[in-house]
Amino acid sequence: MSDNKERSVRKKFNIMFVCTGNTCRSPMAEFMFKAYLKDKKRGGDFAVSSAGLYAERGTKLTEEAHQALDVLGVDHNPERKARVFTVQMSKDADLVVTMTAEQARACGDNAVSFADITANPVVDPFGASLGVYLETAMQIKNAFDDILALCDEKRNRFADVRN
Repeated sequence: MSDNKERSVRKKFNIMFVCTGNTCRSPMAEFMFKAYLKDKKRGGDFAVSSAGLYAERGTKLTEEAHQALDVLGVDHNPERKARVFTVQMSKDADLVVTMTAEQARACGDNAVSFADITANPVVDPFGASLGVYLETAMQIKNAFDDILALCDEKRNRFADVRN
């Protein structure tokens, strides 16, 4: 079977980014990872979302996160509302990527943190300047090749088990 046909038969790999309030780091990671996958021509292979461990339902993306995504040219919805992370989300996700090791421990067996991937947690920029948000966004973006490799490795292991 050709790669394209094989991809179309496979279920989308469900990756979820998680932070504290789902107004800064995890939604920036969500929107930027979608753009990254689109550039790699892999967008159809993934379902990408985000949530927060202590999110307040209905809270919007912070203005600085919105501005940082604009500066980086990342398509996003500034009216996007925060979502609270649930046990069901953890079960539905193939991989949960959290900003800190503490968050990963709270998210279940399929969670990995940026600290696990890059040796550095992603510090919360909430209340900081646009410059800090841009630094945070670049830290997140710089991990995408490693995150994609981890997704592909996990997907291949699952396919090997099924075959």
